[in-house]
Amino acid sequence: MNKINFEPISKAMQIFDTDEIDIFRNIETTNQDGTTGNAKLEEPIYKGIPCHISFVTKDNPNSEAIDSQPVITMLKINCDLSVDLQKGDYITAKKLANDGTVLETYNGIIGFPQVSQSRKSVLMEMRIDV
Repeated sequence: MNKINFEPISKAMQIFDTDEIDIFRNIETTNQDGTTGNAKLEEPIYKGIPCHISFVTKDNPNSEAIDSQPVITMLKINCDLSVDLQKGDYITAKKLANDGTVLETYNGIIGFPQVSQSRKSVLMEMRIDV
């Protein structure tokens, strides 16, 4: 059986990677009482990784809850298959203009990466209670 080589498609899709992400990962720590816990690294393990950021949903207006109007934004991050993304990674995503200036920065925790033959994608939800 002949299989399709998706590598050329993956390389071609990289032209859409005009944004970038920094990836922080939790590390296991030992507390003073001997129990284990998690702590986020202060510095990213990967910085300036090319990607494409798109918005799955934006805002969540609710006419019944006047005193609380949470803003829920769901981002979809697409990147090359070689990018090391893991569920629970903390991501700083930067939407960039054509000249490379940062238009907006988003921070959040990603879910389980979805892998296709040519790309890897993750969803990141951000919630701001206003």
